[in-house]
Amino acid sequence: MPLFKYKVIDNNGKSSELLIEGDSQADAARRIQRRGLMPVQFLGEGSESSRHVSLFGARLDVVEFTDRLVPLLEANIPLERALTIIGESQDNSALSDTAAELRRGLHEGRKLSDLIRERGRAFPQLYAGVVQAGEEAGALPQVMAELRHFLMESQELKAFIVSASVYPAFIALSGILMLVFVLGVIVPKFAVALSSSGIESTATDLLLAMSSFVQGYWWLLPLLLAGAVVLMLQLRQENSAVRKIYDQWILHCPIIGKLVLYSNLARLSRTMAILMRSGVHLLNTVSIANRVVQNTAIKNSLLELSGELRQGQRLSSALGNSKYIPTLMLRMIAVGEETGSVETMLERVADRYETDLRRQIKRLLSLFEPLVIILLGLGVGLIVLLMFMAIMDMQGVV
Repeated sequence: MPLFKYKVIDNNGKSSELLIEGDSQADAARRIQRRGLMPVQFLGEGSESSRHVSLFGARLDVVEFTDRLVPLLEANIPLERALTIIGESQDNSALSDTAAELRRGLHEGRKLSDLIRERGRAFPQLYAGVVQAGEEAGALPQVMAELRHFLMESQELKAFIVSASVYPAFIALSGILMLVFVLGVIVPKFAVALSSSGIESTATDLLLAMSSFVQGYWWLLPLLLAGAVVLMLQLRQENSAVRKIYDQWILHCPIIGKLVLYSNLARLSRTMAILMRSGVHLLNTVSIANRVVQNTAIKNSLLELSGELRQGQRLSSALGNSKYIPTLMLRMIAVGEETGSVETMLERVADRYETDLRRQIKRLLSLFEPLVIILLGLGVGLIVLLMFMAIMDMQGVV
């Protein structure tokens, strides 16, 4: 749904600006009135970025929000009071604003799950479903605790991947910039002496050719960086043709494809496990879990999963229709169906793939770091060797 920006007044006469989702401008105004606010001026349509991200503020950290809410609920503090305590926080404006909006929605008599579902851009796909299951079962603190554990594990895995990739990426980028600087700045000055000496040798010709290429085509580097940015923006759009082609191609890469597959299978299994443990119906579970899969090729292979379950197929059989689901995962789920512990088996599947993912990333980076250093050393060594051979040729002429 689109976002609409209004100037509103609360019961105390205090005015503020509010972004709200709605099917139309009139629907957005009605939603504002249901919150106990009075819309006084329409300020135009908003955007997702203006709602969750500002120039001086950060997007809502869902993990931090859940981590603060769960201890309060486990201490038997009412939900509305817990949100008030979180809203009084002064160290995170996005967190306090979200808590205040949720609290106003509770005042209207609405459910927390419905309020979270309206803010689907800020919360993960499974969040509203898990909260709704906790509300219906009367066990919201316990379910939210399971959700917090899941979110924190997901955050730790993402942080591990990012932190493990920073150092090799920094080394590679620094090395490339160093080579460009040497060939574009230092070698041309050295080339003046070579050209004035009139020496003709293979080393001199190679050195001058490399330097001329960097000086003549230096603009390719920022152009490639700009192209990489455009490609990344295309890959962030799930329905783009570039994204679909890339997702299919990446799965067939020898090493990276396995990492992508493990990552998506771990997310799928972990999400299904926590939803089933929370009491969510199986059809709703597979629907929500499919939406958290990031690779479009895997996601599209699971689109008919709900229909196959409605026809009476078992979960393991329905998942087996996807060519991306490994046999080991299917067998473990089948064992869980026979013993009545599918969610436990799904958790073990997720644990296995997350462990394999960490192991593969560590192994890949352990090979990548020395490989980058060796390649950079060979590049710098080649330039130094060519310069040394050219100097020797000059001395031979003299």
